[in-house]
Amino acid sequence: MVRTNKKICLKDVARVFSGVYEKSSPVGEIACLQVKDLLMQSPETTAMRIDYTPKLESYMLKKGDLLFAGKGLKYVCKIFDIDVPSVPSTTLYAIRLYSELLSPDYLCWYLNHPNVVAAIKTKQAGTGTPLIHKPALENLEIIIPTMETQRLIIKLSELQKREEYLLKAIAEKRARVTNQILFNELNK
Repeated sequence: MVRTNKKICLKDVARVFSGVYEKSSPVGEIACLQVKDLLMQSPETTAMRIDYTPKLESYMLKKGDLLFAGKGLKYVCKIFDIDVPSVPSTTLYAIRLYSELLSPDYLCWYLNHPNVVAAIKTKQAGTGTPLIHKPALENLEIIIPTMETQRLIIKLSELQKREEYLLKAIAEKRARVTNQILFNELNK
């Protein structure tokens, strides 16, 4: 089998930029996304709001950008896909692809893979609240398979997540039925 996978540093296929620090504003029109927002179903509603200033232009997120939690105990990557003007906070790195070699979905999957997360953790600094410095993320080697392989990886990953969801739902329903049967036996 001939391998055609390329290895390339993230900085060679994407621009990595740090987030911004701004004071919150109850009437702010810009969402300032934090790590906790990445873990929510509707980050556009949970995100802190900030007022617009021209300096924010260079931080504004575009659909398809990736948000990588570079500070804290849980490194997670999500694709930005909300319709609210947003910027990343200082706890996040934004990753904007400028190469056609990678799809955002594949890069997100790759950065969330346990082996890659373990490799990233070897480069973290600090003990209380560990963080990944921007150069460590920029110099991370990315394995780039063909676009067709990337597409298949994403499809398989989606099917795996669906299977996990269905198995959990089945287990919960089985537990409810079993508990009801046991309770019914007590009342005989």
